[in-house]
Amino acid sequence: MLACVSASPDVPTADPAPKARAKQAVKRFLARPTNARRARRAADVQVRAAHKLLGFAQRVDHYVRSQPDPDLDAIELHARMLRSYYDHLRRHVATLPLQPTISVLVPVYRPDPAYLREALSSIALQVYPQWQACIVDDASNDPAVTAVIEEFRANFPDRVKVAVHEVNQHISATSNTALGLADGDYVALLDHDDRLYPQALAEVVKAINTRFQLTGAEPEVMYSDERVVGPDGELLYNSWFKPGWSWYLYLSTNYTNHLSVYSRALLQAIGGFRVGFEGAQDHDLMLRAVDAAQTDVLQIPLVLYQWRSHPGSTAGEEGGEAKPYSRRNGMRAVQEAAARHGKSVEVDIDPFTDHYRLSFSLPEPRPRVSVVIPTKDRPDLVRGCVTSIFNRSTYPNLEVVLVDNGSTDPRTLAFYDQLQASEHQVRVVYDPEYFNFARLNNTGARAASGDYLVLLNNDTEVVAPDWVEQMLMYAQFNDVGAVGAKLLYPDQRIQHAGIVGVGAHIADHTAMTIPNDHHFLMDLPHVVHEAVAVTGAAVMVKATDYAEVGGLDERFVPNGYGDVDFCLRLRELGKSVVYTPYAVLIHFESVSRRRNVELSETQYMRNRWGSELLNDPYLNPNLMRGGQYNQDLDLIQPEIDQDTFATWLANGSPGSNDA
Repeated sequence: MLACVSASPDVPTADPAPKARAKQAVKRFLARPTNARRARRAADVQVRAAHKLLGFAQRVDHYVRSQPDPDLDAIELHARMLRSYYDHLRRHVATLPLQPTISVLVPVYRPDPAYLREALSSIALQVYPQWQACIVDDASNDPAVTAVIEEFRANFPDRVKVAVHEVNQHISATSNTALGLADGDYVALLDHDDRLYPQALAEVVKAINTRFQLTGAEPEVMYSDERVVGPDGELLYNSWFKPGWSWYLYLSTNYTNHLSVYSRALLQAIGGFRVGFEGAQDHDLMLRAVDAAQTDVLQIPLVLYQWRSHPGSTAGEEGGEAKPYSRRNGMRAVQEAAARHGKSVEVDIDPFTDHYRLSFSLPEPRPRVSVVIPTKDRPDLVRGCVTSIFNRSTYPNLEVVLVDNGSTDPRTLAFYDQLQASEHQVRVVYDPEYFNFARLNNTGARAASGDYLVLLNNDTEVVAPDWVEQMLMYAQFNDVGAVGAKLLYPDQRIQHAGIVGVGAHIADHTAMTIPNDHHFLMDLPHVVHEAVAVTGAAVMVKATDYAEVGGLDERFVPNGYGDVDFCLRLRELGKSVVYTPYAVLIHFESVSRRRNVELSETQYMRNRWGSELLNDPYLNPNLMRGGQYNQDLDLIQPEIDQDTFATWLANGSPGSNDA
C-alpha cells in the first residue's frame, strides 16, 4: 500500500487554471467538425507511420539476423530479395492452368539504339517464358537500329519475328504489321524506348488465371500501373497508381496507358489500330476494344512498366508539343467513342489540366429541374443560397422547393412570402417534425414537379452560372444514376470532389482541404470521373431513379451517410455515379446544423456495404484508404535499383542467388 504524502505548506500548489484553459481550448477546437476530422487524420497518419517504422525495423532486424555475410551491401541484399521473388514467381506461375503465349508488339522508328536495346532486353528478362517479340522497323534507315534488332533476333530465333517497312507508314500501320506477326493468345504493347519489369508478363498471367477462376471467363482487356523513369533509367515522381476502369474518366484522359494487354482475337475482330489516329492510337484502341469486349476490363494494380521520359517522348515535359497531332486525333477518337454510345459531344482542351473537356448536348426542350433545399431559420444562409440560384444560374427551367423544418424566425418566414410572391418558381413545404435529413429531402422530392431533382444544402452558394447544365449533361444519360458537384470552402480549398470508400471509416471526400489550384493525383478534382458516391450537399438525380430506389433511407441512415447509401443503391442498379468539376458551388458545411452521424449509421453501413466500401474500384489498392490518395508503403512492391536494372539488362539475366 502506498502512503499518502500531504503537500508541504511551504510549497505553493500549481495553479490549475492554465491547464484547464488549455483543455477548454482543445475541446472548442475539436467541437468544430472540420477540425475534428483534421485531427483524426493527423493522428491516423502518425499511428500508421509508427506501425510502418516498427515493421521496417522488424524487417531490417530479420534480414540482419538471417544474413550470413555482414559485408554484403544493401543494394545487393535488395537484388537478392528480388531474385528470390522472381524465382518463386517462375515456379508458381508454371503451376497455373492457363499458360497463354503473350506477343509483345514493338513498333520501331529511329529510337536511340541504347534505349531500344534496353526495351528488347527487358522482354528477354521476363520471368514468364511463354513470350514472343514482334518487332517492326518503320523505315528507320539507321544501321545501328538494325544491328540491335538483328542481334536480338539472333539470340532468340524461335521467339522473335521482325518486319521492316521500306517506306515510313507511321505508328498505327506499323503496330498493325506487328499485330499481323503475332501468334500469341494475348498481345502486350511496348514502346521502343520503354522497359518492362522482369515480373510483368508473369503477373499478367497470374491475373488472367485469377479472373478465370473467379468468373469462368478469360479477360480480354487489361492494364497495369506504371512508373516514369528518366533518360538514364532514374526513377522520377511516384509510381502511377491508377483507378479502376471508368469510361467517363477515360473519355477525358488516357489514364490506362502502360502496360496494356489485349486478347489477340479481340484486336483482330475490331481491325486493330486505326490509321488516321496516330498519336492517339492507343486511346482509340482501348475505347473500341472495351466496347467490343464481352468481359469487364481487368485492372492489374501492380507496377509492371517503365515509361521513359526524354525530350521528344510523350512522357517528357515537352511531350505535348512534341506530338501536337496526337491531341487532334485524340479529340476525334473521344467524339467517335461517345457517338458509339449514342451521345453527341463537343471536345475541347481544359487549359488547367490539359485533359479533354467534354460538352454533351443537352435535351431539348430543357426539362424542369427541381432544387430541393431542407432548411430551418438562418435567413442569412437560405437567402444567400436561393438568391445565388436565381441571380447566377443560366438554366431556364428551374424550380426551388424549400422544405422548412420548423422555422420560427420571422425573417425566414417573411423571406418565404417574398419568394412565393416573386416571378420565380418557388414552393415551400412545411415539415415541423424532428430533424431527419433523409425525410426532409424525400418530402421535398414528393412535392417537386421536375423531371430531375437537385438535393442542395442551404449552406451553399452558386459559383458557376452553368452548374445545372453541367450536372444535367451527365444526369440525362440512362447509365448515370447521380451527378455530384465540386464544392469549395469560402477560402477556395476543396470540400468535395467525389467520395471514396475507406472501409471501417465508411467514406471520405477526395482531395478535401486541398487548394483548388492544386493539380493533385491525375488532376482528379478537376476532371470528370466516376466515384462510389458523391455528397448529398449538391447532387442531381432523375426523379424516376430517385423514386425507384426509394429516395434517401429515413430509417437506418437518416443523417450522416444517407448520400453514400443512396449512391451505392443506384450503383446496385448498374448505374454510374459521376462527379463533374464544372458545376461549382461554395459550401459552408453544416453551418445551420452540426454534422450528425450516429454510431448506428456507421454500423449499418459496415454491415450493408462493407465490401463495396473496402474495395472502392476507383481507389487503387496501393493507396491508403482515404481521400488524400497517399501511397500505402506497406503494399507497394519493391523497386529495382537503377544500376541493378541496368546491369541485368546488359547481362540479359538478373543472375542467381547461388552465384
